[in-house]
Amino acid sequence: MNYRSTAIIATVLLLLFLAPYIWKLREVPLILLLVFGVALVIYDFLLSTKEKPNLQKQHASYEEEST
Repeated sequence: MNYRSTAIIATVLLLLFLAPYIWKLREVPLILLLVFGVALVIYDFLLSTKEKPNLQKQHASYEEEST
């Protein structure tokens, strides 16, 4: 398994774990707190699976310009 599939499984399992709590709670502040936590998990998942830029290419072009 690669990193992306592991991250998908972990995110889905966490959402399935928290869904009943969000559904059954009646206190609005607790619901907001749990929804905010779920949003942070999804945001972290999206950022962690995004392709990272190749910094070595940028650094090499800077060295060529400075010489």
